[in-house]
Amino acid sequence: MLFDVIGAIVSLLSTFYFIRLDKKAWPVSLIATCVNGYLYWQKGIYADMALEAFYFLSTCYGWYLWSRPKKRKQSASISTLSFKQGLILFPLVGLSYLVIVKLLLSLTHSNVAVIDALTTSLSLAAQLLMCHKIISTWILWFFTDALYAYLYFCKLIPIHGFLMLLYCGMAVAGYLRWSQQQASQLKLLSVA
Repeated sequence: MLFDVIGAIVSLLSTFYFIRLDKKAWPVSLIATCVNGYLYWQKGIYADMALEAFYFLSTCYGWYLWSRPKKRKQSASISTLSFKQGLILFPLVGLSYLVIVKLLLSLTHSNVAVIDALTTSLSLAAQLLMCHKIISTWILWFFTDALYAYLYFCKLIPIHGFLMLLYCGMAVAGYLRWSQQQASQLKLLSVA
């Protein structure tokens, strides 16, 4: 229960910082990945436990990207997922889902392998979009968090379940905030 509470608080704080486009999100996220990885190992949610290792690495990568000088457009501004990027991303999500579910069914005693693999695959994509400040990250996080809420309530991790419901609302807030920021950036570009 203690790791459920601590992981929820630290994760909530990092999401708050992400919505605000604040670089403090990255070190706070590193702490959250460690706490949550241990919690998921304890509860037998193995794909999510492995996902926390990916989050740890991608958090370092995202922190690097967000900390670079703003000379490059990609590091400075919010962008939209292009059609070409979508054509690459979504088949990879499907492939990763199939691989993860097969691994979970054959190598673990997980009784939530299908939803665990789905949330993990969607989270991988959403995290990569977050690193690159692609606004679609919030849409993916909304649906992923709704699925996670169901999973966590089923696995009797109620605080994380309620946290995921709160994240659904934060995903909407993040999308709206980033949309405003993106509109401001486009307005500045058109003036320049």
